[in-house]
Amino acid sequence: MNLRSLPFWFASLLAPCLSAQTVEIAFKVGTWNLEFLGAEGNFRNNLPPRVDTDFAAIGRKVAELGVCVLAVQEICGEAPLQKVAKGAGPSWQVLLGTTGGWDDGKTAQNIGFLYDRNTVELLHAEELLELPREHEGQPIFHRVPVTACFRHQPSGCDFRLVTVHLKAGQKAQDELKRRGEATALAAWLDGLNKGSEDADVVLLGDFNSTYGKDPETLFEQSKQRRYLDHKTPVPTIMHFPEPIDHVVAGTGFRELRADSLAVDGDFDGMERDAWRRIYSDHFPVTATIVAHSDDDPQATFRRGPNTNHLPRPRDGEVRIPVPGTTKPPVVVGGEPWPPKVGSKLRVLTQDGPREGTLAFPMPEGNTGWLVLQTDQGVVGIAVPRVWTIYVL
Repeated sequence: MNLRSLPFWFASLLAPCLSAQTVEIAFKVGTWNLEFLGAEGNFRNNLPPRVDTDFAAIGRKVAELGVCVLAVQEICGEAPLQKVAKGAGPSWQVLLGTTGGWDDGKTAQNIGFLYDRNTVELLHAEELLELPREHEGQPIFHRVPVTACFRHQPSGCDFRLVTVHLKAGQKAQDELKRRGEATALAAWLDGLNKGSEDADVVLLGDFNSTYGKDPETLFEQSKQRRYLDHKTPVPTIMHFPEPIDHVVAGTGFRELRADSLAVDGDFDGMERDAWRRIYSDHFPVTATIVAHSDDDPQATFRRGPNTNHLPRPRDGEVRIPVPGTTKPPVVVGGEPWPPKVGSKLRVLTQDGPREGTLAFPMPEGNTGWLVLQTDQGVVGIAVPRVWTIYVL
């Protein structure tokens, strides 16, 4: 309803009634280092490897946290994280970066996200391969940050999350590497704040450092971000009294509540070692966003020029590049390529995801239109705007 089209006296009476109907919706995002999830061998102080019931329990815990997106660290491949997603519920999905592998060829500390597609829509995700990999002669970003942009479907609020696992250790060389990682990532984040870029940005993950250290100084020095503070500082890992897992909010993200930082570290009534055997030596950390709409609907999310676009293909899927182009690979699963008319597809595009059945044969090469029958009717998508196709 357009109040300007109404008589002034009537509009003035009606406006309070309409505003009273505006409902703010609270939802949570979070971060959790899952301590070598899925890794084989002795990485957890002689604790036995996790079994399927443990993965399911972690998934239930994720759902109990009340988050719609959870940044995760120390993930050894997609398969164990898929088990966690299954434990969280049928609508939970996985985004996982490719970096963080160890020299043994088996162990990895990948980072990424779990998200509930019934609550948020994935707009775009990528691994920030454009970041420098060296600082003052030292290698950095063994675990390259991963960013993902989401739209909260009940409220319409959209936002960008960036997950990190900065260099561990307390030696001078470790601090130098962390300083290099924070310097490079802060510069990348500062570079986002141009033009129509959406200011709703959250940096979160395992920083391997606490308040007052170089990462905080470097991330906050441009005054474009602030660390969320605990009402009462508590550990986020069993081994240190100080928090090392953080949530850093862009100062333009007004909907994120600065006083909402929470750590779930009560062990759920279990003995400390029993809890760790299933879950982690880290505790989940959450923060709350409160919104009734998207306050900047014209804002956009930048895509990097040298990135690895996510999600990665799942087990059983293959990557097939579009012939004669340098486009990102197409992801195909479930049947031979090309998919046949009537195949159910999920298509990630520059304008967001689409899902439907293929209404006409697939176009060849990098031209033409991909035509889907969706719940909203027939939709045509220009092939050059397509990032990734999933055959469901």
